[in-house]
Amino acid sequence: MPPSRLSGPDLAVGLCVLLLGAVVLWQATAIPDSPIYAQVGPKAVPYAVGAGLLALGAGLTLSGLRGGWSWTLEEVREAPPRNLRAFLLLLAGLLVNLVLIVPLGFSLAAAGQFVLVAAAFGSRRTLRDAGLALVLCLAVWFGFVELLGVNIGAGLLEEAVLLALGQEPA
Repeated sequence: MPPSRLSGPDLAVGLCVLLLGAVVLWQATAIPDSPIYAQVGPKAVPYAVGAGLLALGAGLTLSGLRGGWSWTLEEVREAPPRNLRAFLLLLAGLLVNLVLIVPLGFSLAAAGQFVLVAAAFGSRRTLRDAGLALVLCLAVWFGFVELLGVNIGAGLLEEAVLLALGQEPA
């Protein structure tokens, strides 16, 4: 049974999420309007995220006022053991992307991150993951560059593919 009194920590989480939603909405108003966009502009997603955070924060705050939700965690007797290997692989994936994106470009850096994150989630097929990652990352890169006109970091692989397609690398 949930407690019938106020839960301070749960209420604090709800209020922090409400505050985060308010900050997101406030910062979304600072995004400049562009005459290029007719209906949906660059403010749409930040407004949607801010509204979602406000709704979530309101629900969490209400739950905290009614006794909270964390009391249900006490019913869990045993937590699974921590997986330090998975955590370190996820961290390595972030670092690989951070270190490799400038010298090697988006596709190779993101593919390295993809392979490490897949390994963190238990994949043991590194070559398959690398092949899939390269195809997906190149598709994403070409989508950004060709469809959206946004350069997200061309590197060795992207330049080689552009040359193979008969285009001049930027």
